[in-house]
Amino acid sequence: MPKSAHGCISSPPYLNNFDYADATRLELYFWGDISSWAEMCAEVRADMLTATTQQSNVTSARLATTGLEAYGDVAASVVEITSKLLAERSKRPRGKEYDRVIPDYFLAVGQVLENLARALKPGSPVVWLVGDSAPYGVYVDTPRLIGDIAQSVGFSFEKDITLRQRGQRWQSNNVRHDVQLSERLILFRKI
Repeated sequence: MPKSAHGCISSPPYLNNFDYADATRLELYFWGDISSWAEMCAEVRADMLTATTQQSNVTSARLATTGLEAYGDVAASVVEITSKLLAERSKRPRGKEYDRVIPDYFLAVGQVLENLARALKPGSPVVWLVGDSAPYGVYVDTPRLIGDIAQSVGFSFEKDITLRQRGQRWQSNNVRHDVQLSERLILFRKI
Protein backbone atom coordinates (compact mmCIF):
# COMPACT_ATOMS: atom_id res chain seq x y z
CA MET A 1 0.00 0.00 0.00
CA PRO A 2 1.56 3.33 -1.02
CA LYS A 3 2.74 5.62 1.79
CA SER A 4 1.63 3.18 4.49
CA ALA A 5 4.94 2.11 6.07
CA HIS A 6 6.47 4.02 8.98
CA GLY A 7 10.08 2.92 8.52
CA CYS A 8 12.49 0.26 7.29
CA ILE A 9 15.30 -1.65 8.97
CA SER A 10 17.16 -3.96 6.63
CA SER A 11 20.48 -5.33 5.47
CA PRO A 12 20.66 -5.72 1.71
CA PRO A 13 23.01 -8.36 0.32
CA TYR A 14 26.63 -7.32 0.58
CA LEU A 15 28.55 -6.83 -2.63
CA ASN A 16 30.96 -9.66 -1.81
CA ASN A 17 30.46 -12.39 -4.42
CA PHE A 18 28.49 -14.50 -1.95
CA ASP A 19 25.77 -16.59 -3.56
CA TYR A 20 22.78 -15.84 -1.33
CA ALA A 21 20.59 -18.26 -3.30
CA ASP A 22 23.06 -21.10 -2.74
CA ALA A 23 23.08 -20.24 0.97
CA THR A 24 19.36 -21.09 1.12
CA ARG A 25 19.68 -24.34 -0.85
CA LEU A 26 19.42 -26.71 2.13
CA GLU A 27 16.27 -25.02 3.41
CA LEU A 28 14.72 -24.92 -0.05
CA TYR A 29 15.31 -28.65 -0.55
CA PHE A 30 14.15 -29.49 2.97
CA TRP A 31 10.85 -27.63 2.64
CA GLY A 32 10.26 -29.04 -0.83
CA ASP A 33 10.31 -25.63 -2.49
CA ILE A 34 12.83 -26.86 -5.07
CA SER A 35 14.03 -30.27 -6.22
CA SER A 36 17.07 -29.39 -8.36
CA TRP A 37 19.84 -26.85 -8.80
CA ALA A 38 18.29 -25.69 -12.09
CA GLU A 39 14.97 -25.13 -10.37
CA MET A 40 16.69 -23.14 -7.60
CA CYS A 41 18.40 -20.93 -10.19
CA ALA A 42 15.17 -20.37 -12.13
CA GLU A 43 12.80 -19.99 -9.17
CA VAL A 44 14.98 -18.25 -6.59
CA ARG A 45 18.22 -16.82 -7.92
CA ALA A 46 16.65 -15.25 -11.03
CA ASP A 47 14.61 -12.84 -8.88
CA MET A 48 17.34 -11.97 -6.41
CA LEU A 49 19.47 -8.86 -6.34
CA THR A 50 22.72 -9.60 -8.21
CA ALA A 51 25.56 -9.91 -5.70
CA THR A 52 27.69 -12.65 -7.25
CA THR A 53 29.49 -13.33 -10.52
CA GLN A 54 27.35 -16.45 -11.02
CA GLN A 55 24.35 -14.17 -11.61
CA SER A 56 26.00 -11.73 -13.99
CA ASN A 57 26.30 -11.49 -17.74
CA VAL A 58 27.47 -8.98 -20.34
CA THR A 59 24.01 -7.95 -21.55
CA SER A 60 22.50 -7.32 -18.12
CA ALA A 61 25.58 -5.35 -17.04
CA ARG A 62 25.36 -3.15 -20.13
CA LEU A 63 21.63 -2.54 -19.63
CA ALA A 64 22.16 -1.86 -15.93
CA THR A 65 24.87 0.69 -16.70
CA THR A 66 22.40 2.55 -18.90
CA GLY A 67 19.64 2.21 -16.28
CA LEU A 68 21.88 3.73 -13.61
CA GLU A 69 21.80 7.06 -15.45
CA ALA A 70 18.42 7.64 -13.75
CA TYR A 71 20.31 7.96 -10.44
CA GLY A 72 22.55 10.87 -11.42
CA ASP A 73 26.27 10.83 -10.62
CA VAL A 74 26.10 7.24 -9.38
CA ALA A 75 26.27 6.07 -12.99
CA ALA A 76 29.63 7.77 -13.54
CA SER A 77 31.01 6.34 -10.27
CA VAL A 78 29.90 2.83 -11.23
CA VAL A 79 31.39 3.16 -14.73
CA GLU A 80 34.72 4.22 -13.19
CA ILE A 81 34.72 1.29 -10.76
CA THR A 82 33.68 -1.10 -13.52
CA SER A 83 36.55 0.06 -15.73
CA LYS A 84 39.06 -0.52 -12.92
CA LEU A 85 37.63 -3.99 -12.26
CA LEU A 86 37.75 -4.90 -15.95
CA ALA A 87 41.42 -3.87 -16.07
CA GLU A 88 42.17 -5.99 -13.00
CA ARG A 89 40.28 -8.97 -14.42
CA SER A 90 42.24 -8.77 -17.68
CA LYS A 91 45.46 -9.28 -15.68
CA ARG A 92 44.27 -12.70 -14.52
CA PRO A 93 44.07 -15.86 -16.61
CA ARG A 94 40.65 -16.78 -15.21
CA GLY A 95 39.43 -13.58 -13.59
CA LYS A 96 36.00 -13.27 -12.03
CA GLU A 97 33.57 -10.87 -13.71
CA TYR A 98 33.17 -8.40 -10.84
CA ASP A 99 32.88 -5.68 -13.47
CA ARG A 100 29.57 -7.24 -14.54
CA VAL A 101 28.18 -7.55 -11.01
CA ILE A 102 28.62 -3.92 -9.96
CA PRO A 103 26.16 -2.27 -12.42
CA ASP A 104 23.48 -4.94 -11.83
CA TYR A 105 23.88 -4.67 -8.07
CA PHE A 106 23.46 -0.90 -7.90
CA LEU A 107 20.59 -0.82 -10.40
CA ALA A 108 18.73 -3.43 -8.33
CA VAL A 109 19.40 -1.45 -5.13
CA GLY A 110 18.03 1.63 -6.90
CA GLN A 111 14.86 -0.24 -7.83
CA VAL A 112 14.46 -1.45 -4.24
CA LEU A 113 14.86 2.12 -2.99
CA GLU A 114 12.32 3.42 -5.50
CA ASN A 115 9.79 0.85 -4.25
CA LEU A 116 10.64 1.71 -0.67
CA ALA A 117 10.14 5.43 -1.36
CA ARG A 118 6.66 4.69 -2.66
CA ALA A 119 5.79 2.58 0.39
CA LEU A 120 7.00 4.96 3.11
CA LYS A 121 5.14 7.86 4.66
CA PRO A 122 7.00 11.19 4.46
CA GLY A 123 9.47 11.53 7.33
CA SER A 124 9.86 7.77 7.76
CA PRO A 125 13.35 6.62 8.80
CA VAL A 126 15.38 3.96 6.99
CA VAL A 127 18.30 2.11 8.60
CA TRP A 128 20.38 -0.27 6.50
CA LEU A 129 23.36 -2.34 7.56
CA VAL A 130 25.78 -2.44 4.62
CA GLY A 131 29.37 -3.46 4.01
CA ASP A 132 31.77 -1.90 1.57
CA SER A 133 33.90 -4.12 -0.66
CA ALA A 134 37.12 -4.30 -2.62
CA PRO A 135 37.07 -6.99 -5.31
CA TYR A 136 40.59 -7.33 -6.74
CA GLY A 137 41.59 -4.53 -4.36
CA VAL A 138 39.35 -1.98 -6.14
CA TYR A 139 37.50 -0.13 -3.39
CA VAL A 140 33.70 0.13 -3.72
CA ASP A 141 32.14 2.47 -1.16
CA THR A 142 28.82 0.63 -1.28
CA PRO A 143 27.18 2.55 1.60
CA ARG A 144 28.03 5.92 0.02
CA LEU A 145 26.75 4.85 -3.40
CA ILE A 146 23.53 3.53 -1.84
CA GLY A 147 23.16 6.84 -0.03
CA ASP A 148 23.61 8.71 -3.31
CA ILE A 149 20.96 6.57 -4.98
CA ALA A 150 18.63 7.09 -2.01
CA GLN A 151 18.94 10.86 -2.35
CA SER A 152 18.11 10.67 -6.05
CA VAL A 153 14.82 8.84 -5.37
CA GLY A 154 13.42 10.98 -2.56
CA PHE A 155 15.36 10.40 0.63
CA SER A 156 17.54 12.70 2.69
CA PHE A 157 20.80 11.10 3.78
CA GLU A 158 21.35 11.55 7.50
CA LYS A 159 24.19 9.41 8.86
CA ASP A 160 26.87 6.91 7.94
CA ILE A 161 28.12 5.11 11.05
CA THR A 162 31.01 2.64 10.99
CA LEU A 163 30.16 -0.29 13.26
CA ARG A 164 33.18 -2.51 12.80
CA GLN A 165 36.11 -3.29 10.60
CA ARG A 166 35.79 -6.43 8.50
CA GLY A 167 37.92 -8.51 6.17
CA GLN A 168 40.92 -8.84 8.50
CA ARG A 169 41.31 -12.55 7.84
CA TRP A 170 42.18 -11.76 4.23
CA GLN A 171 44.46 -8.92 5.18
CA SER A 172 46.45 -10.98 7.66
CA ASN A 173 47.09 -13.66 5.05
CA ASN A 174 47.58 -11.02 2.33
CA VAL A 175 45.54 -13.28 0.07
CA ARG A 176 43.11 -10.90 -1.60
CA HIS A 177 43.86 -7.23 -0.88
CA ASP A 178 45.03 -4.81 1.76
CA VAL A 179 42.03 -2.45 1.67
CA GLN A 180 40.41 -1.70 5.04
CA LEU A 181 36.76 -2.78 4.89
CA SER A 182 33.95 -1.89 7.25
CA GLU A 183 30.38 -2.67 8.09
CA ARG A 184 28.28 0.48 8.39
CA LEU A 185 24.82 1.64 9.33
CA ILE A 186 23.43 4.13 6.88
CA LEU A 187 20.45 6.18 7.95
CA PHE A 188 18.22 8.11 5.59
CA ARG A 189 14.70 9.49 5.70
CA LYS A 190 11.82 9.72 3.22
CA ILE A 191 11.32 13.33 2.22
